[in-house]
Amino acid sequence: MEKELIVAEMVHNSEIYGPGNRTVIWVQGCTLACKGCWNQDIWPKKGGVRQTVNDLIEMIISHGDNGITLMGGEPLQQSDSILQLIKMARQHNLSVMLYSGYEEKELDEVQLMCVDLSDIVILGRYVERLRDTTLRWRGSSNQIVRYPTERHRSELRREEHSVEIHMDENGRLRILGYPEKELVNRLIDDDHL
Repeated sequence: MEKELIVAEMVHNSEIYGPGNRTVIWVQGCTLACKGCWNQDIWPKKGGVRQTVNDLIEMIISHGDNGITLMGGEPLQQSDSILQLIKMARQHNLSVMLYSGYEEKELDEVQLMCVDLSDIVILGRYVERLRDTTLRWRGSSNQIVRYPTERHRSELRREEHSVEIHMDENGRLRILGYPEKELVNRLIDDDHL
């Protein structure tokens, strides 16, 4: 039976949440409630859009992305659907990057399978007092990067401060990464739009 994933937001052709061009999927819902989390608006289980795993894979392929990055919310709180999505992504030779606030010792069997089948995994809760925006792909220094496969094992050689700006079909800007306040202020200022 095909699973559905509750998606809060999705961005195609991102280059900062993993290697290459990726579709970034923020799932809806998280009960971990890390202090200082910048995605608190997608903590509630209510909200988001239900999408079948097959439809998601078709969208990813149609945009020409070579990988997916799963964020949240908390992806592993929808682990059955996430597992099916990861398996289908691998069938299409798509790279998989998975973010989770859980530590490995907290994971059940299905969640562990999600981790083991992903190419890159970021594990650990976001800890506000350990925030470090110079880390590549992580928000706080306690979070660990795992490489369950060999596909991207050499990708974390350098740390870098990355920012991306996407515009949707309605002209809405989405800033990804850790922008400097000056950049945000310039974007908000009408003279610079």
